[in-house]
Amino acid sequence: MERAKVKTVVSFVLRWNPLFQTIKAMLADCMIGELFYAEVDYMHGIGPWYKQYEWNIKKSIGGSSLLTAGCHAVDGLRWFVQQEAVEVSAYSNFSKKNPLGYEYEPNSVTIVKFADGTIGKVASSVECVMPYSFNIELLGDQGTIRNNQIYTRKWPGQTGWATIPTILPDSGDVTHHPFVGEVNHLVECILTDKESHVNVADAVKTHEICLATELSAAEGRPVKLPL
Repeated sequence: MERAKVKTVVSFVLRWNPLFQTIKAMLADCMIGELFYAEVDYMHGIGPWYKQYEWNIKKSIGGSSLLTAGCHAVDGLRWFVQQEAVEVSAYSNFSKKNPLGYEYEPNSVTIVKFADGTIGKVASSVECVMPYSFNIELLGDQGTIRNNQIYTRKWPGQTGWATIPTILPDSGDVTHHPFVGEVNHLVECILTDKESHVNVADAVKTHEICLATELSAAEGRPVKLPL
């Protein structure tokens, strides 16, 4: 990229979702203090009712539960924690009957250890029987963010969750995604000659966790990063 003098943006488009941006602002303002645990989950049953189903179930194309879709949760985890991942441990499985005919294990749980000691977790399922769910839970020493809710010691007298009315990442439909914000960001990077926070080099780190998850689950051992 440096030799070619080009700007790159990888389409982890949820970074432009209003809830993601709201959470980033709250973290920047130390609303929940220092993170020590972060959880981002992707639950989206992908069956014949989706046009991508025929290729999504194939190992050679879909790859794994994370590579086919759950990578957006992995990227969200990295985006919120803002630390280098140093180790991954994971399990994956099929449901007993594998009714959708996946060639790879469509369900996985990944535990990520970050350089500062923060623990992260990503659960991903593309054969679940439930409405689409993109769960976010961030625990800090001064409070907790749960999706669009916050509880914080910074607000004296708070007795329950405060809910922020904003647009959630609550649909797997492409039309729901904030592509306009992503494209505007790429144009800004080109015009101002700056690197994107989600360029190819950054996206490699997200995919590295996805690949380490597959390796850990297959071999039954923790995997150190970088690979």
